[in-house]
Amino acid sequence: MAARLAGDELELRDLLVEHKRKLWADLRQEIFDRAGEEIHSQYDIPQDVGEQSILDLLSDAGLAVADIRRSQLTQLEEAERRLEMGTYGRCESCGEPIGYERLRLVPFTAYCVECQRQQEGPAKGPGTTL
Repeated sequence: MAARLAGDELELRDLLVEHKRKLWADLRQEIFDRAGEEIHSQYDIPQDVGEQSILDLLSDAGLAVADIRRSQLTQLEEAERRLEMGTYGRCESCGEPIGYERLRLVPFTAYCVECQRQQEGPAKGPGTTL
């Protein structure tokens, strides 16, 4: 059984590394694409207030996506740290094993499904008021 666990840990480490590599590549590509668009277009010279509003909205959306990727990269680095410390795969809230399939789907997760649910709180459906 120990050999299987070592194999799973190796596969999960490789998933972390690959996920991190892909996020960095996507972020770099997005930055280069955006820089290229700005150089070859009149992006910074809108013709009217309406165009400026649309450009501001697109810029904000791009920043939000970059911030999400930055957060995921931070989570991946934390997961790599937990792997090195030998705590990877254990829920940081309850201490129980997270589950191999969950780790394969979300290799940077620090919580089991139940603890993640508790952290996120109850789901609010359409029409729900606070």
